[in-house]
Amino acid sequence: MTNHSDEPTIRLEDATAHFVTLEAYRQLDTSLTAHQPDTMRQLTFADLLAAATNPEIHAETITRISSNAKQASRFAALLRSMAIYTQPSQAAAASAHMDKRTGEQFDLELKTSSRLDGAYFIIIRLHKMVESTPQHLYYCYNNNYNFISLSSVHNGVAQVMVGEHNPVIDAFNDPAAEFFIK
Repeated sequence: MTNHSDEPTIRLEDATAHFVTLEAYRQLDTSLTAHQPDTMRQLTFADLLAAATNPEIHAETITRISSNAKQASRFAALLRSMAIYTQPSQAAAASAHMDKRTGEQFDLELKTSSRLDGAYFIIIRLHKMVESTPQHLYYCYNNNYNFISLSSVHNGVAQVMVGEHNPVIDAFNDPAAEFFIK
């Protein structure tokens, strides 16, 4: 074996201790990474505004909002402030199935299709028209936010057809659900 004077020498015990320390750090890092929850980017006000303004494009953001109570509360406040019309939760219903929800700014009516094909019609009657054109019916049901794109409004009335399994049907029948039109 040749001995080069420019190479540093290290004792075997020191090298072993160094490698043991490095391995301990690697195992600790692996363990922490495996047990850390997925860190998702925090939602900003701009994210909430984008979801409220253009929900079709930001449906995934609305899902994320619904899974966080603090963000859902912020989103609800934003929707209330941006909404053209609002309908807060209703008094408890006498039956489990409602066909009308009345409010100060608009009424909602749920009608079953006469074809009995599982389709429902949601009829929205606005009490007073404003200059802005309503585009979406938002609703909060079981702390989840959803929306439905509205058809055009004629003489203060809009109508939307949904399937029997659409969550808006359950929201409609829940007096605690809130509705917003923007």
